[in-house]
Amino acid sequence: MYGIGTLVLYDRSGVYKIEGVGTPPVRGAAGDYYKLCAVFSSSHEVIYTLVDGTSPMRLLITSGEALRYLELFVKLEPPAFCSGKLIDLAAHYRDMLASRKVEDCLLLIKEIYVRQQELAQRKRRPGQVDTQYLKLAEKLVCEEFAVALNTTPDLIRERLYASMERRVIA
Repeated sequence: MYGIGTLVLYDRSGVYKIEGVGTPPVRGAAGDYYKLCAVFSSSHEVIYTLVDGTSPMRLLITSGEALRYLELFVKLEPPAFCSGKLIDLAAHYRDMLASRKVEDCLLLIKEIYVRQQELAQRKRRPGQVDTQYLKLAEKLVCEEFAVALNTTPDLIRERLYASMERRVIA
């Protein structure tokens, strides 16, 4: 069980702070629930999820881990995914995010970035599936790294893309 005040990465939603534990103010709800409040949302989003341990959340990485992942990010080589079907591409992206592993999110960002660069060379625009999953992976990685490194998600995003640009130029 996580304590009140703990920061967690919740499913595909981002970084949340555990504000309380108890019965939610919802008719018919029973048992203990975490009250999660979004850390980087201006809408003051609140999620209630059961304390039973099956919730799709995990503790955030440490600052040392974040720095190691940033070093690793430059070296990551995304696997070539070849399928002409959008449904296969979406399933591939969904599976990478479902692992809830930081490295998989970083690989996803890099994979979509490479795809976008290839499309740009052919004077084509990225598709909706690429755009949707890139935004989601960026949100998860950038929010988590921002907390770990005491900065903002925007600065983390800039750092990630700067490292990819340097790699492309080199």
